[in-house]
Amino acid sequence: MNSHRDLPAILDSVQISPRHLPKVPEIALYLMQDQVPEHHLQQQDYQRLMEAPPYWAFCWGGGQALARWILDNPAVVQGRRVVDFGAGSGVAGVAAALAGAEAVVCVDIDDDALTACRCNGELNGVSLQTSRSLALTNGELLLAADVCYEDTGYSGVINHMAAAGDVVVAESRLRNLAERFPQLRRVGEMRVRTLPDLEESENYDLVHIFRSYQFPKIL
Repeated sequence: MNSHRDLPAILDSVQISPRHLPKVPEIALYLMQDQVPEHHLQQQDYQRLMEAPPYWAFCWGGGQALARWILDNPAVVQGRRVVDFGAGSGVAGVAAALAGAEAVVCVDIDDDALTACRCNGELNGVSLQTSRSLALTNGELLLAADVCYEDTGYSGVINHMAAAGDVVVAESRLRNLAERFPQLRRVGEMRVRTLPDLEESENYDLVHIFRSYQFPKIL
């Protein structure tokens, strides 16, 4: 059994505790409290956070939008093996498990993030497997939120599609995925901010959700 005590300490002045998500109140995550942005922290603490950001301690807009879409479209994941790629807090994986996925694997290169995924799964009454490496079969559904703007995330998603794999992608930073890859179609959008709010540009508030059309029965 995982305990929230397994979560890594960030800074003495920064607390991690369960928070329900504004757009997905069915899910709670262990997240940083509202000590950020910079003017709420001592300068040295803020600099340490920026040098080694604990991505798992935030629920990014793409992840929250993807989790909402999954819970609103549970047939996409029901009875399937699902991989949450670049999982961070594991919010999309938690949503998939709650929606009836057969098994969920959260993949991240950050060991702290994998610990957070397991703790967040337990917090929501579901079991999440974790892995540092992406290994997919054609029958698995790949979930990816805000990872395609980086080369590694982009390659993982595109390679799975190229092998006729099913994907659902949420992106707040790339708008033209469907134009570049005709096998994707936009199936939703949501305006949502990162929790806690990093006071990023409002340009990142709009999240587009895309799905590969190899499995067209679910819109």
